[in-house]
Amino acid sequence: MTEPKTVVTISRMYGSGGREVGKQLAGALGLTYYDKELIARAAQESGLDEELVEKAGESTASPLSYLFSYASGTSSVSEDTLPLSDRVYIAQSRIIKQIAREGGCVIVGRCSDYVLEGEVRAINVLIRADWDARVSRVMTRNQLDQAAAVERIKKTDKRRASYYQHYTGRKWADANNYDIAISTTTIGIGGTVELLKRYVELFNSAAD
Repeated sequence: MTEPKTVVTISRMYGSGGREVGKQLAGALGLTYYDKELIARAAQESGLDEELVEKAGESTASPLSYLFSYASGTSSVSEDTLPLSDRVYIAQSRIIKQIAREGGCVIVGRCSDYVLEGEVRAINVLIRADWDARVSRVMTRNQLDQAAAVERIKKTDKRRASYYQHYTGRKWADANNYDIAISTTTIGIGGTVELLKRYVELFNSAAD
């Protein structure tokens, strides 16, 4: 069993099984799992409707420099006047930092690897898979034909890449941004969970 303060962030390519990995890892280690749960908390934090928060969760609006100037306190603009997507990003970032300090957790997406940098000691994971495996998974999971699955993957990847680069200034799915990158195609969902469990053990042992 892992230490209670272990924090794992998971970034994932669409169709790679990253969400399943996160759920199973959290269950295996007794950690709290956060994914869609962040939407409700961000809605409460920002005072916005949950549906609006979900739609704005992977969109972008203002220039990155504009948001940075607000975050650093060098802008005179109030948070209430920021575009919706920026308000949601700020609210989610606050919540991510809060829950990471509360105790052990697995957080999926939402630039959590970047948000927690310098805040807590986290394990940042990238889950990927071969293209054909991703297409097959999306076809089966979403009951789509091949063309529709390919279209959905391309659109989702493009949206996530744009969102991540906009708010972090980094390239999405670049292995250099993570502690470990794993392909579920190679060892499956279960194997990936087992590998990450071992990684967490070694990570915590190194901190002792």
